[in-house]
Amino acid sequence: MNISMQKAVFGVVGLFLFSITAFGQRASPLPPEPAEAAIVASVGSVGCDFHSIREAAAAVPGGSVLRLAGETFTEGGIVLDKDLFIVGAGADETIVQASASLETATERAFFVEAGATVVIRGITMRYGHPMGDCPRGGGAIVNYGTLWLDRCILSDNVGQCGGALLNRDGNVSAFDCMFIRNESDGGADMRGLQGMGSGGGIKNTKGEMLLDGCTIADNVAKKKGGAIKNCCLATLTMVNCTVSGNVCTSGGVHLNGPALIDHCTIAFNTAPLSFGAGVFVNSRSVIRNTIVFGNTMGDVTVEMEKDGALAEFINVWIGDGRTGIGAFDGDPRLGPLGDHGGLTWTHLLLPGSEAIDAALWGEESPLIDQRGFLRPSGGAPDLGATEVDTSGTED
Repeated sequence: MNISMQKAVFGVVGLFLFSITAFGQRASPLPPEPAEAAIVASVGSVGCDFHSIREAAAAVPGGSVLRLAGETFTEGGIVLDKDLFIVGAGADETIVQASASLETATERAFFVEAGATVVIRGITMRYGHPMGDCPRGGGAIVNYGTLWLDRCILSDNVGQCGGALLNRDGNVSAFDCMFIRNESDGGADMRGLQGMGSGGGIKNTKGEMLLDGCTIADNVAKKKGGAIKNCCLATLTMVNCTVSGNVCTSGGVHLNGPALIDHCTIAFNTAPLSFGAGVFVNSRSVIRNTIVFGNTMGDVTVEMEKDGALAEFINVWIGDGRTGIGAFDGDPRLGPLGDHGGLTWTHLLLPGSEAIDAALWGEESPLIDQRGFLRPSGGAPDLGATEVDTSGTED
């Protein structure tokens, strides 16, 4: 092994999340960067410092960079108990799978322990299904520390709750990530204790979470939150995100804790036992410049918080118009979910959509859309996660 075992630390630490009352001009927090003296260790099957991620994570000092080769790593139950940067060759090339298939899985991919700050970039995490004692949630990742996800894909995982990601008691920031085809099954652990089965893609139990430019699609929850469940002790910020095609009993986005949802598209989710198949909220939350449309059985359910407070809806498109709290209703003319530029899947606004140029423009407005296109393109920003290019330069 040729790497030097010298001490290294993060150049930047800490987590900044937008607050509900002070959401800035898209001054997105940046992930930490390695210190100049940080150890850089290569991980891969041929000609690398280490052959396994687990071996590398245990051997290097805190603050090190693990550069993963563009190949598939089949290993689960990787404990991250120190500050680390784990950098893949891109989510299409570097795959970390907890098992060779979902059917044979008994572990998740990563466990981030309290006190650790971990940055994971450019990796697909799949085929995780932890089967041991609680917490069995987080099919791909369970987090107790400070976790940054950048340009990652978490797909085809199963957890007791939080099909892909469970934030138990830490902070998470995810940028340009996709959470697709995950499931929270609510299954019993080895002691026979049954889980809630909430958060098909993500469950935020306690702590702060930022989702920026992410897609949460085609996930399934046994109970609440087909895409995401935000619990009462957690805080969620979502900006420029697409939530589409998720299935649950209540709330594709289920908000029991405070949340800010800005310029998101929440469409075509299914919750057969709730009128809030798109958004279910009973917390002090703010939802603005967002499209909620085509969710079965209904788009939005709002319940009063314990102290009598209601969520605030600002300039929101609520397709079914049932609640009377939307500024717009009817069909916003959304195209199909797909690759429309950028790093994550989106729904585009079709020509003639009344959601074009319909967003409120102010100091709190995001300066780009989910794909990285500048806002506004026309006289005002568009509602939802994507901006129509009116300059004629968009393909």
